[in-house]
Amino acid sequence: MRRLLVLTCAIVLVDTIFYAALVPLIPYYTEEFGLSKGMVGVVNGAFGAGILLGAPPGAYLAFRVGVKRTAVAGLLLLSVTSFLFGFAGGAGTLTLLRLGEGFGSAFSWIAAFTWLVSRAPEEKRGQMIGTLISAAVVGALLGPVLGSAAAGFGIVPAFSAVAALGAGTAVWAALEPPPANTETGFSLRSLRALLSPRPATGFVLIALAPLLFSVLVVLAPLEFSALGWGATAIGAVFLVGAAFEAAVHPPLGRLSDRVGYRLPVSVGLVVSILLLLVLPVAGNPWVLGTLVVLAAGAFNFSLTPGTALFTKSSEGAGIGRALGFGVTNVAWAGGFAAGAPLGGFLADLGGNALSYLTLAAVCVVMLLVLRRVV
Repeated sequence: MRRLLVLTCAIVLVDTIFYAALVPLIPYYTEEFGLSKGMVGVVNGAFGAGILLGAPPGAYLAFRVGVKRTAVAGLLLLSVTSFLFGFAGGAGTLTLLRLGEGFGSAFSWIAAFTWLVSRAPEEKRGQMIGTLISAAVVGALLGPVLGSAAAGFGIVPAFSAVAALGAGTAVWAALEPPPANTETGFSLRSLRALLSPRPATGFVLIALAPLLFSVLVVLAPLEFSALGWGATAIGAVFLVGAAFEAAVHPPLGRLSDRVGYRLPVSVGLVVSILLLLVLPVAGNPWVLGTLVVLAAGAFNFSLTPGTALFTKSSEGAGIGRALGFGVTNVAWAGGFAAGAPLGGFLADLGGNALSYLTLAAVCVVMLLVLRRVV
């Protein structure tokens, strides 16, 4: 079990390195290609759109040919598109390559979670999911380091190195013995059960975390740049934020296993609302940096409990694990794909305050829903 945990953690770590590497480079690409905040959101959100496109075939492949082959295919696609990302010469190319990265990410993410959860004891599922999400956060932690290195030493060498890391992880997965059957049965009738309150709420909670954080990823780097901080400092802030988030997820999983889902999610929502009200008035880079670090934890409080709630509810409805994690991937990708461009366009219309206050209103609505359903 421990060997499988290490392998699946490595898969999602590599996955999120690619996703997060763009953050410190946002000011560079904005200046290089003359991008608006809305267009920055489109480029960044293309990763989520790629996941939306890749989740259905990823779930199908994991069900039909197995999680091992699906993981290898996803990692190889991630590696190739990320290598080519270093040579991108315009916003259109950046968007297409981010789309390809997200497509590969859907395959590897679904495979890793399905592979691990199929072997995890029921009483430790929340903890295992939290550990796997923490590994993903470590990847998000290393991504800004990669982006900062790219700014300092060259984009092509940095992205070539991480593409090699992805290919190496694919080889590792390919050398592992194939797992036992990881699927449970499902039917069209059981699929309709996903619309019932508990799995639907889990779906929304999964989507909420990337919705909140993707807006921050678009707006905060540009605000830091306007306040005089460069790529290295921006990367350092998101590095510390990711470290904080990584420390949060396993305890959240254990807490969810013990007391249920409402308490940890409610705490995260309340703290998120407070941060979103303060973020528009942070005029000092050190204050903004502190808020970003706190938001990295609070904005993602719903992810681990939401995933645990959804997987438990969906399995109770007879949904296969690969299909279930395909749906969770759609939830995460939908939040990210919507949040990044929406936050950018709202900021173009009414400043950063309009984006942050809109998200605060979303959190208030989610608090009310949570009290009625969970």
